[in-house]
Amino acid sequence: MTISFKDIEIAYKKIKDFITKTPLVSNDYINNLLDAEVYFKLENLQNTGSFKLRGATHKILTLSSDIIDNGVVAYSSGNHAQAVAYAAMKKNISAKIIMPKNAPKIKIENTKEYGAEVILYDAFFESREQIGNDIKEKENRSLIKPYDDIDIIAGQGTAGFEIAEDLKKLSITPDIYLCCCGGGGLIAGTSTYLKHEFPNLKSYSIEPEGFDDTKISLENKKIIKNSSKTESICDALLAPMPGDITFPINLQNLEGGISVSDEEVKKTIIFLSEHLKIVVEPGGAVAVAALLNKKINVKNKKIVVMISGGNIDLDLFSSL
Repeated sequence: MTISFKDIEIAYKKIKDFITKTPLVSNDYINNLLDAEVYFKLENLQNTGSFKLRGATHKILTLSSDIIDNGVVAYSSGNHAQAVAYAAMKKNISAKIIMPKNAPKIKIENTKEYGAEVILYDAFFESREQIGNDIKEKENRSLIKPYDDIDIIAGQGTAGFEIAEDLKKLSITPDIYLCCCGGGGLIAGTSTYLKHEFPNLKSYSIEPEGFDDTKISLENKKIIKNSSKTESICDALLAPMPGDITFPINLQNLEGGISVSDEEVKKTIIFLSEHLKIVVEPGGAVAVAALLNKKINVKNKKIVVMISGGNIDLDLFSSL
């Protein structure tokens, strides 16, 4: 299955009244620091606090009425959970969401506040996919996957549509695009649209160290699962492997992958708070971490950087 820029434009027309058009911002201090021209896409300011609302809304709006009557089910560490719960609430649809017991408290509480029934599971001993499929079969609910779904990818790609529109208004042609990557839905969708608008653009996936399965898979040109037993504070980016649908798209679109350490991410969260005056969750900060730690040569380049979410527990934010 593949996706075109037209699919993303159609998705945008469907969802634009249900989402926030998030800003694309630049900062003189950061530009001078890096000797580059950087534009940050602030999806941490999206409704529900992340880009995930785009894909969830698009998926729900594509479901037929007879399917919707039985409700939806989804599994997620948090951002997709909140997005599906919110999108379902807006359409008065029943939602059941499967979340790990150790998910950030703010993500669990917000999902409940949006009216969803939250089912907690032990990520070490239970399979969220199995629980989700069981509920789907027993209750005839529609399963909304977090990334490996063409409708979800098209929805996430609408962030790329907005970026392109804003850059064109400024008469800017970007050289580099840095985007976080878990299962690969956001970068698959956004890179597809941006590459259509800016054919010479070089796009890179950014992942936490130990969970850089997309980076390794791109290098080997085939899907490779994470072998790591390590942990990361980037809870939103811990997919075990690239998606069957997302990976071929990313293999075609991306120049390569980059990984960053938790320590680099922590420093980046502080930096963004101080210099952009925004709150960013760990997974949302990885692309900026790659930029600030000069994992790629950006001197005299025009760079677009995705800041994908802002759902960080206040305890963690305070401790940083």
